[in-house]
Amino acid sequence: MPVRATKRGTARTPLHGDVDVLICGASFAGLAVARELRGSGARVLVLDRYDIGERATSACGIPTVWLSALGLQRAQRQSFSELVVHTPDASVRFGLPWSFSTFDYHGLCADLFAQCDAAFEHATVRRREQDVVVTDRGGLRAPLIVDALGWRRTLGTGENVQPPEAFLSRGLEVHPGGSGPDMEIWIDRGYVRAGYGWSFPAAGELRIGVGSFAPRDHVREPTARLAADLDAEAIRYQGNWIPHKLRPPVEDGIAFVGDSAGHCLPLTAEGIRPALYFGIALGRELRAVVEGRSTKAAAHARYGGFHAAHLWHFTWMLRVQNLIPRLPPSGLAGGLRAMRARTVSDWAFEHYLEICHPRIVGEARSPTTARLAAA
Repeated sequence: MPVRATKRGTARTPLHGDVDVLICGASFAGLAVARELRGSGARVLVLDRYDIGERATSACGIPTVWLSALGLQRAQRQSFSELVVHTPDASVRFGLPWSFSTFDYHGLCADLFAQCDAAFEHATVRRREQDVVVTDRGGLRAPLIVDALGWRRTLGTGENVQPPEAFLSRGLEVHPGGSGPDMEIWIDRGYVRAGYGWSFPAAGELRIGVGSFAPRDHVREPTARLAADLDAEAIRYQGNWIPHKLRPPVEDGIAFVGDSAGHCLPLTAEGIRPALYFGIALGRELRAVVEGRSTKAAAHARYGGFHAAHLWHFTWMLRVQNLIPRLPPSGLAGGLRAMRARTVSDWAFEHYLEICHPRIVGEARSPTTARLAAA
């Protein structure tokens, strides 16, 4: 197992060797895979160009039940039992059947990695040459390789479609100091013609941003304007491209998870929960391989089936994402008011949670096998 000798700079030592499982990417998806391999006896190595939890790229929110299921409550910052949605014609407050929490990105990633027994190395992944992953520090070989590097899909075959032509949304947010009681969403073409704005309080910090479903539309100016409208300072920018369409979960012997497989829900752009969910599923399949209970081909096939079983959820959410910009503001406000009835909103939000439910954390058998058996 490689041992980190130099952390940064040109003095980094060369990185070579063989491991059993090589996980490229140390955010939610990659760490979820590594977590499921704990105690398997496999030599697991996680690679990332940054420190674990160093660079947040989202508003860092998730249904609170996910934090509880994974034992990550320490990273929680603020919890919300309601969602306020603003349109030009109305503001609607929804009671949630489950709470949603903002959290500290660095703390959650650190605590998640503490649940792993994998090694970690700083390295920038460049490409793959058969079963060797080439990094800026050298090549590493593994029979089981995971790409959890994000939307660029670095280890994929052929030329990747890049923005703005790719199936990607664009998001940007600022992080001024401040507080507030409400998790708020703006669906307002005055800010973005296709997309939404948000303000997520996080116990002393406001996370204010704008996301556009149309990747050619820039979001810096509307983000700064939304912050100004909320009497907040536009400081500490962070942003990212956000996938809104599933991509193949296995390609040429490599497994993809998280944003590299399109595991981000259309319409809401929620990617953390799907990254953890599909990461757990993939990790369990790889564990079966290293423990001799499955072959690599069979594990990849089951993981592919698990991914495919969720295609219809992602498809209809993408259809709604494409529909909302076409609705007149009055029609959108009317639809939101109709959903305000508690029985309707509870039904909608429970079904939304069901897409990537935290019960997967406690499932004793392979989540893939369980899901396919129930289908």
